[in-house]
Amino acid sequence: MYKWISLATSADLAQLPNHITSEYNPGKVAKTLSLGISDAVKGVLIEYNYIDKDYRSTYYNFYSKKGQYYRSDCVRLHFFDQTVTFDDATSALVCPDRELNDHYFGYMVLRPTGIATIARSVLSPDIRKGAGRFIITAAHKVHLLGYKLVIQGFPSMDQHVDISVCAHAACWSILRHYSERYNVHREYLVHEITMMAHDYNPGGLVPSKGLQIAHAERVFQEAGTFPIHIARTALPGTQDPQFYRQLIAYVESGFPLFAAMHSRRHAVALVGYEWRQAVRGQPGLRYAWDEVETLAVVDDNYLPYLSILRSSGSPYAAEAIDAFIVALPEKIYYPADAVDRLAPALLKLGPAIDLPPSNDIIIRYFITTGSSYRHFAREHASEFDPKLLQYIMTLPYAQFIWVVEFSTDEQWANGRIEARAVIDATASLREPMPLWLFHGREGALIFDRKKIGQTIAGMGGLKLANIGHAGFTRMDRNLRPTQTK
Repeated sequence: MYKWISLATSADLAQLPNHITSEYNPGKVAKTLSLGISDAVKGVLIEYNYIDKDYRSTYYNFYSKKGQYYRSDCVRLHFFDQTVTFDDATSALVCPDRELNDHYFGYMVLRPTGIATIARSVLSPDIRKGAGRFIITAAHKVHLLGYKLVIQGFPSMDQHVDISVCAHAACWSILRHYSERYNVHREYLVHEITMMAHDYNPGGLVPSKGLQIAHAERVFQEAGTFPIHIARTALPGTQDPQFYRQLIAYVESGFPLFAAMHSRRHAVALVGYEWRQAVRGQPGLRYAWDEVETLAVVDDNYLPYLSILRSSGSPYAAEAIDAFIVALPEKIYYPADAVDRLAPALLKLGPAIDLPPSNDIIIRYFITTGSSYRHFAREHASEFDPKLLQYIMTLPYAQFIWVVEFSTDEQWANGRIEARAVIDATASLREPMPLWLFHGREGALIFDRKKIGQTIAGMGGLKLANIGHAGFTRMDRNLRPTQTK
């Protein structure tokens, strides 16, 4: 059964309790939605008797065994813009331009647990009030009334409180993203993740008593990823710049992070960021982390894509993060802290490619694939000397590479860069020069990975023709830009 609710503004979601029974706690859900989503949402389709696999995993293994009665079915809410209406007689969604997918903002499942009822949800960042500028997303398929819809978003849910807590919800969100984004990862249900945190069945309410970061690391190991646990080394209240430089590098690489805030006894999934307004004329070497304004988190207490300030003087800020786990694929052996040490050392090679002085440089680094880098270079072929472009296309990259970009203040403000280095992500920590390529606008050094420390183009490198542009385009491909509705 289906029911359509038309909205003038998001405040009209107060109608939900008239259509959904109390075990789904529709009043609280309506309040959460009205505060968190934009008025671009003009219609909500309520799908009753929905069978949700994540809720069923906890129902059969936990709720059905309790003395209190729990329903086994869920309600699912679907969000649309003003273009879409619903024909009750034919149970059809009516869209004049027939491009229904362009007017769909995602879904939210409600489970009948009375409290913490927001279950598996995928919402578009475009309708989230205050969402960050760049968000890690994947394409999630939705089957509804014979339609096949796709929503770009990051999965989220409230913790169950009894069978799972915030850390379980963060692990689930990250692993569900991986299963949708990468074919090599299978889907893990909520109850499976609760069990994966321990090497035995904890039974009863033990899961709700907390989950330590070591348990979360075990979850990612059991799921077939290769987690790295990175902790802040500075004392509470002090800075550890390298820790946060690594954090933003992995987020920019498209890897959501399991982030722990010990002061809040809380865990979230880190899924995006927003740059601050460019500040010019600041002397000294800077990094991408210095240019971050906010981070975007999936917090089980809020709707997804909550923006938290880098530093606000309050406990809930990016600088309250004490540790994080990044669940990496197998073929990344060269970690972010090694890149953090190597990147400024590359400035010593600056004269060979006419790099500006280091006191006017912003360093940014992230992981991508060799194929994605080639695709990016092909899209911007007019920016490259043909000789350099040929090397970019023919160098035998590994599947994963680190890209290091060097920008001046002015270039950063305009989305441009002065130089780029490509590092082998499969390199050993003992390699003195794990590079494939280091180039600017005037020159390039091409490295032969078969002959460690030697260049194909000779000691002087490759002299490039001046194309006449103000810098190469900054590479922003791993995250989705938010388009506020």
